[in-house]
Amino acid sequence: MEYLEMLARLGIGDAHPGGFAETVKQLRAYPLPPDAKVLEVGCGTGRTACYVAAQGHRVTGIDIRPDMIAKAKARAEKEKLTVEFRRGDATALPFPDESFDVVLVESVSIFTDTPQALREYYRVLRGGGRLFDREMIRRSSMPSEAHDAIARFYGISKLWEPEDWTVEARNAGFRPFHIDGPFPFPTGIEQKQLYKDEYQQIDTGSLFDVDIWEVTNAYDAIMGNSAEHLGYILLVGSKQSAASAAK
Repeated sequence: MEYLEMLARLGIGDAHPGGFAETVKQLRAYPLPPDAKVLEVGCGTGRTACYVAAQGHRVTGIDIRPDMIAKAKARAEKEKLTVEFRRGDATALPFPDESFDVVLVESVSIFTDTPQALREYYRVLRGGGRLFDREMIRRSSMPSEAHDAIARFYGISKLWEPEDWTVEARNAGFRPFHIDGPFPFPTGIEQKQLYKDEYQQIDTGSLFDVDIWEVTNAYDAIMGNSAEHLGYILLVGSKQSAASAAK
């Protein structure tokens, strides 16, 4: 069983770096414009998308996994919120150019063709729109064996450093942009207790599935052994309006 399947089976909605507490913190630090048209790429079970919709924004969420989309739709129904959820790939977003005011991403780009995903985020943003992308990074050098173990577990080619994100954000066209962090991963369970997910949907029998617990144990071991080398960033990028670009 792969990591992403484990998340889907357990209906986990806060596996991204910093968890849901960091989502709330980010949205307070960077308030969205009123009545914004928002795209969440890799929406998973829809927790962030529903939270943003509850603030009065028009939200679309996409995910490559149909099981995640099904749970996201069920969450929105239970929360009595209007959110459009549909299947989609971060590297080929199914939307016209300049469709959204904001693109939100939480630990998705690293799992894709990252440069292509960043170009797609830029394409679907309107002039003056903003990207917020929170991703796991390598904070310091680490043994190659540890790096390769993490890459295999997550199914990625490598762990990026902040400088890699800087280069690709520029190549995608984001001007201006900046990176918050890097930050270490939080320890303890206080944040999860503070923001308990009341709408988590766990597949029947999953809590007794040995394969699932093998994946969660592997995750705990890998992340615990490499905690000093890992962290996350928040990339904040803007798409210039046509008037600004012409100056």
